[in-house]
Amino acid sequence: MRPGQVPINVRRLLWLPLLFVTAGLASQPALGQAALPAGVPAPPPGGINPAKLPDTNGVHLGMSVDQAIAVIKGLYPRDLTTVTSEKLADGTVWTRNIKADNKQNCNASCDSIVVSFSPPPNPVQVIGIERAINSGSGTPPTVDAVVASLRQKYGKEVMSAVGVMAWAYDEQGQPINPQGPSNWRPADCARAGDLEIPGPTPLAQILPKLTRDLCNRGVFVSVQVLPGTAIQGVPVAPQIFIHLGEKSLEFRDGVVAQQYAEARAANQKQQEMKKAQQQAAPVL
Repeated sequence: MRPGQVPINVRRLLWLPLLFVTAGLASQPALGQAALPAGVPAPPPGGINPAKLPDTNGVHLGMSVDQAIAVIKGLYPRDLTTVTSEKLADGTVWTRNIKADNKQNCNASCDSIVVSFSPPPNPVQVIGIERAINSGSGTPPTVDAVVASLRQKYGKEVMSAVGVMAWAYDEQGQPINPQGPSNWRPADCARAGDLEIPGPTPLAQILPKLTRDLCNRGVFVSVQVLPGTAIQGVPVAPQIFIHLGEKSLEFRDGVVAQQYAEARAANQKQQEMKKAQQQAAPVL
């Protein structure tokens, strides 16, 4: 947590109107927005359309906070849903993530989800989804059935290894086939929240490293299928872990948030210097 931030954990209040969350850019002081540095992916023409981006159980990358809440509300018990928000230095409340599960009633199948959001001042949107499915005491699906279902949902994978599959798309939802060095795997890119921005390190200092990272361009999905004891010789999948990441959006909005924080700090310092000069002026 950065200095000046106060965590606000909101439980059992998910279904109240979250007007303070959606303030976004409108609540920010008019500092102006710097142009995106070279190497940072520009938004697609017309902006993000969540309906075109991958989802799991109806929760799409690119959704707003309200849109994600509406879907989660119909999927998970209300008293097992937690919204975690953070008050930023300028007073803006940022909804960082939503966590939900059905562990009160999951004898047949346990399902949990974590939805992560991009930082303001840009509109707050879903940048990452983590979902875990456990068959519990129920009969698990076969590995072949899971793989077939994943291919039907996400298309042809760009990577397939033992128990792991991965897909890649552009920000308009079109499949892509990103290439990189032999030690780079698209399956490692889907997890959101690994960026160092916004944070205390100056953007200029960390930007070269971030622009070189191939994971910061594109939309990724990875699925890990953990096999269990075969049933009548047929491999089954009692546990499935799904990660979705809108990494271009996460990178872009992180840069904008860092630019805003640095501009605000510089503006505040300038105001303090001006005030000090005025106070120090002699009476003539």
